[in-house]
Amino acid sequence: MSPSISHQPEVDDERGTTRTATRRPKRSKQEVETTEYLGAARRFIQGAGRRVAEGDEIELAGLLGLGETLAEAIQYAVDGQLAMGKTWQDIAAATGKSTQAAHKRWGRKAAA
Repeated sequence: MSPSISHQPEVDDERGTTRTATRRPKRSKQEVETTEYLGAARRFIQGAGRRVAEGDEIELAGLLGLGETLAEAIQYAVDGQLAMGKTWQDIAAATGKSTQAAHKRWGRKAAA
């Protein structure tokens, strides 16, 4: 007869006895306000610029790569806003651009 297999790890308590570990309840996700999150991201990027200012040129190339990542993130956000029912007029107003300029900048080209 083989011993039973437990999916719960066993732990030793301070008395030297072995017991099955109890599962901890999942932590609830901490809600973060988007504005605060963006503010933290802005400060992080600004700090990166200060660090690169004292670093090597290879680090400058890495910082420039963040621009591409930011452009991808903005495109993802615009696509998401459109999917949620926002209009190009809404997006233009939020970005300070004309509707035509916003569509030209972030609009997807139709597949030929």
